[in-house]
Amino acid sequence: MSEHSPEPSSSDARAALTDASRAGSRTRAAGRWWARYLLLVGVLAFALVVAIEVLFPDGFARYVASGAWTIAMGLLAWWADSHDVQPRGAGRRLLVATAIWFGAYLLLIGPIVRWRADDSLGWWTLAALVLAMPFPALAARERRSS
Repeated sequence: MSEHSPEPSSSDARAALTDASRAGSRTRAAGRWWARYLLLVGVLAFALVVAIEVLFPDGFARYVASGAWTIAMGLLAWWADSHDVQPRGAGRRLLVATAIWFGAYLLLIGPIVRWRADDSLGWWTLAALVLAMPFPALAARERRSS
């Protein structure tokens, strides 16, 4: 004895498509926090460079500033982890942006600014803005794609 299920009606198909569309919209909305997260990471990246290169260029205060940055990044990561939805590939893109920021600071822009401008607030502010650009650029990309 075979059980035959009736063909789905076109109204069932429309309802399924509508439900899928709503679920997609809810998922995209749930992932919109990611762009704000990236902007906050950029702000913290900027703040670290200015803090340790200008405000606290040497001594124990430099370690305190680095520790405060580490705690702030940890809290930000904890907040990010509390979200149920993350955009696909977001972790990889964040890793690339962080590598660009840190690599440019360590190997290119940091040494040049340190050599030419020592601890000049203006130069380090400009350098920190340039260095932190991967994060807002990635945030803008996330906003466009959501």
